[in-house]
Amino acid sequence: MASQDNFILNLLQTVLEELKVLRAEFKVQSSTLIAAQYEIRELKLSQKSFEKIMVDISEHVEDIQEKVGSQASTAASSRLHEVVESLEVKTKSYAEATKSAHISFCQEQEIEKTNQFARRKNVRISGLPESEKEEVKSVVTKFLAETLDVPNADVAQAFRIGTIGTQPRAIIVKFNDQTQRDTALANKAVLKGRRIWLDPDLKPLQVEARRKELAKVKEAQDAGFFAYLRDGQAIVTQRKRQSST
Repeated sequence: MASQDNFILNLLQTVLEELKVLRAEFKVQSSTLIAAQYEIRELKLSQKSFEKIMVDISEHVEDIQEKVGSQASTAASSRLHEVVESLEVKTKSYAEATKSAHISFCQEQEIEKTNQFARRKNVRISGLPESEKEEVKSVVTKFLAETLDVPNADVAQAFRIGTIGTQPRAIIVKFNDQTQRDTALANKAVLKGRRIWLDPDLKPLQVEARRKELAKVKEAQDAGFFAYLRDGQAIVTQRKRQSST
């Protein structure tokens, strides 16, 4: 009888340990879902891995139930079945929460893609002098024509953003013609040293991603490699630059 009780206690301990593992795995997967808001491929792989964990645990629970049914006493078996059923309920709850989070993430990705598409013809101008009664669109078209070699710019909108202060506010420029926008960006090297900057109109997370890619470019250039930024990605060649000395 003592050996049978020990067996039941061991089974109960196994179930409780499985529950702890499940909870730990769920916390890991939840963290992954949050961190992967802009990495949908990793999210899908993570979800598949989590679903596999659920299947493995479910199979293990069924195996425990079979052993309990054949070896445990009635009272102990009843209690153990309650624990197992509770584990199964939590497993289903966690799986549903993961599925819901995945659907929400996919919806956010679609919104993000729409926002990025809407910004594809935009640029941000920083440092351009600001006057009290300026007509921003006229200021921008003149700047594009005289400085960036974009004559007759077809600008849909141009407006300042941010709070008025001691420094000129940035300007968001919406082109009707993406070719003109690309030309302006291609010619922005002429602004070097003038404390005026022209950049694509990016969302904060895109700005952070671009900053990281630029850091990679600088690191490669400091190491003597040819490196540059293309479509927001660091391109590093295997060819080293010749020393000027």
